[in-house]
Amino acid sequence: MGVDFIGRISRAFEKHLDLARVRLGTCDLFTRVPIEDRPTFPIDVRPNAKIEIGQELIVEISGQSLVFRDVLSIVAKVDAPPADIYQAVEDSCGVATAIVQDVHELSAVAEVTLC
Repeated sequence: MGVDFIGRISRAFEKHLDLARVRLGTCDLFTRVPIEDRPTFPIDVRPNAKIEIGQELIVEISGQSLVFRDVLSIVAKVDAPPADIYQAVEDSCGVATAIVQDVHELSAVAEVTLC
């Protein structure tokens, strides 16, 4: 009577997905993918530095300029960075991460965004 009774009286619980949530997460013709809207800014790459798209660089404040490093080697230095970029690095204790978005090899310029 004990276990048998509890099994008959308890509600039937079925696991299933909420179909509205599934439709929201499913890509179709009219789905808009969120685009990251981080500002990019150019950096002048040193002549012997090797960087590529998607590479993460460490950004540090050095006086009134920003220094971009790949592990230990200095890849680039920006003497007059945009004020909002400088403030963002300063707000993160003087160190931040930058991701290379584009590399222009002929002009030795790369475009980066801060994380």
